[in-house]
Amino acid sequence: MLKIVLLEDDVNDAELVQLELAHEIPDIAWRHVTSEAAFRAAVVDPPDLVLADYSLPGFDGFKALSILREHHPDVPLIFVSGALGEERATEALKSGATDYVLKDRLPRLPGVVRRALAEARERQERRKAQSALDTQRTLLSTLIDNLPAVVFAIDSEQYITVVNSEFLNLMGRERDAVIGRHRTEFSEIDRLLPADGSQTEGANGRRNYHDVAWENPDGSFRWFMSTRIPLCDSTTGALVGTLHTSREITALKELTYELLEVSNREQQRLGSDLHDGLGQDLTGLSLLLRGLEVQLAREAPPYVPQVTRIRELVAGAIQSTRLLACGLAPVNLERGGLPEALRNLAQMCRETYGIECTFRNAGNEVPHLNESAATHLFRIAQEATTNAARYARASRLSIELQATATRLRLAITDNGIGLAAGLKSGRPGMGLKIMEYRARMLGAALVLEEPEFGTRVTVTCPLLLLLPSEKGNDRPAKPKPLRSS
Repeated sequence: MLKIVLLEDDVNDAELVQLELAHEIPDIAWRHVTSEAAFRAAVVDPPDLVLADYSLPGFDGFKALSILREHHPDVPLIFVSGALGEERATEALKSGATDYVLKDRLPRLPGVVRRALAEARERQERRKAQSALDTQRTLLSTLIDNLPAVVFAIDSEQYITVVNSEFLNLMGRERDAVIGRHRTEFSEIDRLLPADGSQTEGANGRRNYHDVAWENPDGSFRWFMSTRIPLCDSTTGALVGTLHTSREITALKELTYELLEVSNREQQRLGSDLHDGLGQDLTGLSLLLRGLEVQLAREAPPYVPQVTRIRELVAGAIQSTRLLACGLAPVNLERGGLPEALRNLAQMCRETYGIECTFRNAGNEVPHLNESAATHLFRIAQEATTNAARYARASRLSIELQATATRLRLAITDNGIGLAAGLKSGRPGMGLKIMEYRARMLGAALVLEEPEFGTRVTVTCPLLLLLPSEKGNDRPAKPKPLRSS
């Protein structure tokens, strides 16, 4: 049922209006009023439409329009007047009237009413949609602002469009000083991106995550797991921006570091015990056997071959013990550090696999590294050389360590059939995953490439992350919490 308020002081005109609309719209609930008081009462409950004469005794259509807009701005009002000049008609439309119909042209009224009602419905639907959109926007804004992660979005022209409170806390900025500004104005943003500047969405469409290190003013580090999500237009598929998230994982890094350190310390202890304990005991036994061998050569020559054989077995045990001790503690900072350990690895590859293997220390002199970080880099090189020999069937290997003022790069290159081809016929196990894991622990970028021939494994890491944090202390400084007190 359509509810219409009719403001008309002439009864005959009111009847004509009702009859004209009844031909086209039969279901109408009319409320006919002739005064301001009656009009105010009639529009308390919002009607679907108001038809108003322009001029009434003591009350006019403009006043009625003002009252209606004050209480129900979306209800359409159509002036139905006997005389409405062009100037007044224009003024009425500018004031918010929907349309006007002259009384001597009432057949136009049904069409004008239908159009006014349709436009009112459209406005109401748009208002509802806008209200729902505003509600969703508020919900999303509240959700993003309370996420325990750093979140920011950048449009296709590199202007910042969205940030949350964690981002502002980390940057030490106010929201108004960030939104709408170009990202190049905030160099800190680059510190939340991967060290090698690579994209974090894979070719397969899945998001990839990268560990990045954030240096605090006191020199300690906080670790974040960051990702970059492309934002595309739902219609065209065109890239319209990117959403970046960074979740702090410092506590997890600390725990993982502790677990690896326990393992490294235990290996180093075993290596030291083997070298300084069992190795020394075996060396002493070898010397005693040598003396016994000399004495028996003088007094009981028939027993010399047996003693000689025992001494050779002990010598073999000494060599095995030394190799095992070296494997458990491969990097000795006091005896050449990582470069010397990699040089020994190249020699071991030549002796164990019978392939040509070289080591080259390029660039600047490698500084004193954190022992744990040096061990991770060595283990990555060790796994890469093993893969090259076992799976890629390489005959030539090169290990290159290059230090610059800010970065350390380790590259292992072979001339094999390619690691991917080699793994098809082998059972690689966890080696590659462990290499990636060790790289993430260092905040490094690990890249496995297969050029025209062979395989190249490259590890690139900010040098600052590899250095001891304090003099005499290889452990990184304790991170500070994300939220300020």
